[in-house]
Amino acid sequence: MPARRGPVPPPRPRRVRSRAVLGSLAVVLGASAAACGSEMVTSVGGCGIQPGSVCHGTYMYRGHLAFANLYGADLTRADLRRAVLASAVLTGARLRHTDLRDADLRHAHLEDADLGGADLRGARLDDAWLHGATFTGARGVSAGALERGIVCRTVLTVGVVLNDDC
Repeated sequence: MPARRGPVPPPRPRRVRSRAVLGSLAVVLGASAAACGSEMVTSVGGCGIQPGSVCHGTYMYRGHLAFANLYGADLTRADLRRAVLASAVLTGARLRHTDLRDADLRHAHLEDADLGGADLRGARLDDAWLHGATFTGARGVSAGALERGIVCRTVLTVGVVLNDDC
């Protein structure tokens, strides 16, 4: 038999699958699946999207928040430019000095929401529920724009209340 030339390659390591390793992997995967249950909170810009959230100054530019439940949330000074908030629940929310330029608020629930000083230039408010909402000092808001929504005791500016007799 002729002599071999060159170095001899090392033997290939054998794959050993331990039952303990597979069991540990199953436990980790099971825990991950449990964490993804219905209790998980969606986050936009680092802000948890749930009732009562406090998200001062959060950057949510172009955030997709259609149908989100932000009941009583504090979104003061948040950046919600071009955000989709169609049919979102923002009842009792604080949106003071919030940037809502070009936001889609169609069919949103803004009952008793405080939008004082907010920037709503180009925002769509068609069929939004505006009962008791306050827009004092807001930019880009007019009586005509608000009347595309459902107004009832809606405060446009100090001393100007739309549909006060509803």
